[in-house]
This record gives sequence, C-alpha cells and structure tokens, in this order.
Amino acid sequence: MSSTSDVGRGRAAADVAVQVVGRALNLAAGVVVAVLLTRALGDEGFGQWSTALAIVQIAAYVGEFGLEQVAVRHAAADRARERDWIGGLVTLRLAIAVPVTAGCALVQLLVADSDEMRATGLLLTGTLLLAPLSSTRAAFQLRVRNDLSVAVVTVNSVLWTAAVVAIAAGDGSMVAYAAVFLGSAAISTAVGVWLAVRMARPRLRGSRPMWRELARIGVPVGIAGMLVTGYVKLDQILLFALAGPEDAGLYGSVYRILDQAQFVPIALMTTLFPMIAAAWPANPDRARRLSQLVAEYLVMISLPVLGFTIVASEPLVVLLFGEEFADAGQALPILMAAFVVICFGYLAGHLVIVLELQGLFLRNAAIALVFNVVANLILIPPYGFVAAAWVTLATEVLVTALTLVPGLRRIELRFGVGRFARVLAAATAMTLAVLALDAGGAPLGVLVAAAALTYPAALLLTGGLRPRDLRELLAAFRSR
Repeated sequence: MSSTSDVGRGRAAADVAVQVVGRALNLAAGVVVAVLLTRALGDEGFGQWSTALAIVQIAAYVGEFGLEQVAVRHAAADRARERDWIGGLVTLRLAIAVPVTAGCALVQLLVADSDEMRATGLLLTGTLLLAPLSSTRAAFQLRVRNDLSVAVVTVNSVLWTAAVVAIAAGDGSMVAYAAVFLGSAAISTAVGVWLAVRMARPRLRGSRPMWRELARIGVPVGIAGMLVTGYVKLDQILLFALAGPEDAGLYGSVYRILDQAQFVPIALMTTLFPMIAAAWPANPDRARRLSQLVAEYLVMISLPVLGFTIVASEPLVVLLFGEEFADAGQALPILMAAFVVICFGYLAGHLVIVLELQGLFLRNAAIALVFNVVANLILIPPYGFVAAAWVTLATEVLVTALTLVPGLRRIELRFGVGRFARVLAAATAMTLAVLALDAGGAPLGVLVAAAALTYPAALLLTGGLRPRDLRELLAAFRSR
C-alpha cells in the first residue's frame, strides 16, 4: 500500500493527468448535456432548472461541511487509523444529511414558481441523501488512486448523458430529467462505495469519537465553505428573483462552462492535497515546492481559456446553446477571468485546512458573502446577468486575496514568477494568433484548431512547459 508521503513526482503527475483526461471526457459529456438541456427547456425553463440545481448545490455543501478534506488531512498523517477517520466521516455526514435534505426541500417549495419546478426541485434534493455514502472516495485520494474516482464520475456521466439524449428525443419534461438525474447519482454512488470498501472498509461502529476532531476544523471550514457556496450560487437565485427566468437562463448557460472548467483545479488538488498535508509541518520545503507546482499548473491551464473566450465567446456560446443564448456571450469572458482567480482559490482553500486557518477563512467568506449579495442587489436590477458576472469576478478576487496571502505567509512561500511569466507570454501569443484569425473572418473551428496548435508550441518555446516535464509524465504512465 503506497502512502501519500512517498509518492514520487512522476506518479503524482500521472495521477493528475489521468484525472484531467478522464474529467475532460466527462466535460465533453457535460457540454452535450448542457446543450441538450438548454435547447430542450429554453431560456426560461433552463433558468428554472439552474435555480433548483443551485439550491441543491448550496445545501450539498452544508451537508459536506468541509469534512471530507479534514478527514483526508488526518488520515494522511495518521495512517494507522485511516479506517476510523473514513468511518467517522461517513457517519457524521449521515447525521447531518437528514436535516439538510429537509431544509433544502422546504426552500425548493418556497422558491419555485410552478408545480413542475417544485417536483423537479424535490427530485434533485434527493441526491443529498446519497452524498454521505460517496465520501468513502477518501480512500482513493489517500492512495493516489483517483483514477477510480474518475471512473465513478464517468459511470454517472454516461448514465446521465444517455438518459438526457433519450428524454430530449422524446420531448420529455423537466421532471423526467430530474428523475434520471437522481437515478444516475444513485447507481454511480453504489459503484463508488463498492470500489472504496474493497480498498479500505470504513470502520463505522465506534467511529463517533472521531467526530469531535473532524468538527473542530471542519465546522469553521464548513461554515466558511457554505458562505462561499452561497455567494457562488446566490447570484443565480437572485437573478431569477430580480431579473426573471430569462436572465437566469442566459447566465446559467455560461456559468455551466465555468462549473465544468473547474475539473482542472479539482484534479490537481485531489492528488496533491494529501501530499501537502503529509509534508506539513515535518517537511516544509516539500510543502512549499508542491504549492508552487500547483500554482504553476493552474496558471498554465486557466490563462489560455481566458484568452480564447475574450476573442470567441459569442460564437462559442451560439454553437453550444443556440442563437437564443447569443447574448450570454457577454458574460463568458468575465466568468473565465473569475476562473483564473478561482484556480488560486482552490489552493488557498486547501492550505486553510493544512495550516488550520479556519477562523481566517470563515471571516473572509463572510466578508465576501456580504459584498456579493449587496453588489448583486444593487447591480442586477439595472444591468442583469452581466452585472452578476462582474460581481462574481470581484468577489473571487476579494476572497482569494484575503485567504491566499496569509496562507503563503504562514508556509513562508513567495511564488517564483519566472514560469508564470513564460506561461503568460505563451497564452498571450495564442490569444493574438486567434484574434488575427478572427479579424480575418475565420470560423470557430479554425480558431479552436489554431489555439490547440499555437499554445503548446508557445509553451515549449518560452519554457513554460519543459521537455523534462513531458518525459517524467510519460515515464510515470509506463509504470502504472
């Protein structure tokens, strides 16, 4: 059994790469689903769906409460009691899930503006009862076997996508989509639990003593995370209430792209967080090196996405969602700028758990929530969904700066800027190439191909990506 502390850089890179490839395939399926849903439900119907789903996502974080990463942190440093930590995680989350599900159902009934939206919301809410069981995936993370997590996600993605295709072909209702959403989640959760139990059977009986330590860090982190999820998802609900379902639908369509893009920071932190947790405080140099590495790869992925959408947001949105959603292209580059900041936010949030800065995180999240709600209440009525996008960007900048800087100071890390500058130069070169082609009237397919060719080449030329990195990754894949 390999522990997180002795996993080599190549093995970690391979684990991240497997996740990125797997999650990219799931992203493609997610794009298909988003396209079908937006076209089948229309802007108003998709606004209702997005709002009901946003309520569930807020409740889901309340049920998770930051506990999973706290359990991983403890288990990474205390491998002898790994099964106890995972068992405590599952049982504590089960205890939380019932009242959270009831509260979410009540909110769905109050917010919905039609019987169909109410039924949809209640079915989506049912997924909250499955979430505690899925936390057994902590075993995958501890063993750097996150390919299994990706496999479980893929099972869900395949089932959900196939069902959406079938329902869309039959002109089904929003309620039908919600029913298969719940069914797909139930099947994939069962598969995930089966795989995890084979790897590390959680010790459920007698796990209550672990609750106190999980709650000590998890409750402040969880409350802060709930506030973060609140300001991330409240804009969708406020748009629905203040600007109507059409604006909510336009914003919800491009926000789906932002949601799906986050598979990259999730993949990186899923692999490297247990390693950082195991390294700190015994090996601070290793913790600093891993944190720097995370930041470099996050920039490498996020900057070209921003550059491409600055040039080609409207044709991309039209291709995905149809002419009815063309206006949503205004918000996409703004949200992709937020994505760059959010990537650093993932690093900041995980450092909070490693360094036990949960009080600071809670304060910052509360400040961000107040800022977000006030700004949205002021700006949404006159400016609609575009204002919501700008408020999202401003909020992410605020909370990430307030949280990341103290974390870096605590581990005594000053980011080396050399690789960041080289990656920025490569992303700028790619953006200029795409801009020149767009000015010449090139279609979207040509723009995508140009970006896919010029960015890797520019990375290699500038030294943002080194041949040594590729050799290490290939060697790691051969050893898997």
